[in-house]
Amino acid sequence: MSELPTRQTYITCGDISFEAIKECLGDKDKVFLSKADGNSLYQVFENGQHISTGLNILLGDRSSGKTVTLNRLSKTCASVKYIEQFSLVQRDEKAYEKEFKSDIQRKRGCFIDDYLSGFKSLLDDVMPVDLDGNNKEVDCYVSSLLKSAEEKDRRDAYAKVTLFDEIDFPISEVKGLKQLIESVRHLIENTEYRETIERHIETASLKALACELIERLWKNILENKKKRHANGLINDVKEGLNMRTSATKVDNVDFYRIAIESKKVERFSEIVHLLQTESVIFDESVQGFRIVATKGAFTKAGEIGEANRSQASFSAALEEYGNPYRYLRSLMGHDKLDSSELYRLFVKITYKVLNRDGCEVSGGERSEFRLLQEIKDAQNYDLLLIDEPESSFDNMFLKSDVNQIIKEIARSMPVVVVTHNSTVGATIRPDYLIYAKKEKEGEKLNYKLYSGHPTDKSLKSVDGKAIRNHEIMMNSLEAGKDAYEGRKRCYEAIED
Repeated sequence: MSELPTRQTYITCGDISFEAIKECLGDKDKVFLSKADGNSLYQVFENGQHISTGLNILLGDRSSGKTVTLNRLSKTCASVKYIEQFSLVQRDEKAYEKEFKSDIQRKRGCFIDDYLSGFKSLLDDVMPVDLDGNNKEVDCYVSSLLKSAEEKDRRDAYAKVTLFDEIDFPISEVKGLKQLIESVRHLIENTEYRETIERHIETASLKALACELIERLWKNILENKKKRHANGLINDVKEGLNMRTSATKVDNVDFYRIAIESKKVERFSEIVHLLQTESVIFDESVQGFRIVATKGAFTKAGEIGEANRSQASFSAALEEYGNPYRYLRSLMGHDKLDSSELYRLFVKITYKVLNRDGCEVSGGERSEFRLLQEIKDAQNYDLLLIDEPESSFDNMFLKSDVNQIIKEIARSMPVVVVTHNSTVGATIRPDYLIYAKKEKEGEKLNYKLYSGHPTDKSLKSVDGKAIRNHEIMMNSLEAGKDAYEGRKRCYEAIED
């Protein structure tokens, strides 16, 4: 008979008993296929106190040292997210609403910066364009050309020199070539998609292309350098001739630049009109809430002022809003505006938090949303501490939303939650229990901690003392066994 392969199932457990094993097997977060998985205990205080690398529940009577323990824990790690008791619940309605909107405005500002980053680069490229100045240049050129033609038969010797009407050599643009070289370099150096790239283009070909483009760049730079030197000499000669003749000099105009800038403004206007078309640009669900961002056009001067977060007047600029370029020039002429912030003033972005019914959150829903956001933000830290999250929140919200996100975070980092609520303390099925108790030793008052797994019969202190876990759970989370049994009988009486 061949031997069967050895397979083990590991569980997070303290006391080994049938009831403990049964309880652990009922929670998938406590069952693992390898010894390396799951949670372990690690020391947090010098006296030898441990906590779990997963979810810890801290229990205790009032003034038993729970907050003191959280404060001590917050100093054991450099990167700690500490959500203090009542820090997110609504107190003064107007002040809280203002604070909530300020927080949303901050998040909205970050989102706008990210969403409009590409448009900001485009705006920086368009801002130097002066169409009125270009039109004047063309008008002056045409006028000087006509006048020069009229004077053709009366030109003196200086005006008849070939260089008198010579134009500058055009300087080629190398920005696009530099970007192309950079793109090829990224293809050569990319390792993540190396197999896909080489399936279509061999690395040797890319390197050859890069070398040829670099040589072309060097050649263009050298040509531009020669042209600038030649242009300087020609302009010196033309200036000398112009000083010695009374003939009209034809103005030098870069028609290519003017045409490019005109096309650039045209494209800029098309993009702005597309940006101002109303649509949803962001829609994210957060534990039953929805964060929705929409874009559209400004309709009032006050809306532009709000986007700029200033008291400046935008009535005159709003009149040009239908013409993006004219609107830009109007904003640039505003002495109270920072040119680096103008990109925010072209499209109205509305950032809202909606409840399950699709309406904007109000009252207690703001507190619920902020709590979820704060807990979710803990993913950027190494330790999460929460002091009584049940304050002002109903049990259904705690069970369906708060517990779910806390359990999720506890899979990747240590979490310590202080609670008196059975929904958070027991229903969440923690990995480890800590009980804070105030004890008097002689004349000295000490805060002592007892800890163990939720399935342990006893919780123990670091000096070996033990207390009954069942009694602790009943008194801390259920207001005692008698109260628990009384509620149980009441619920059974009204059950169908």
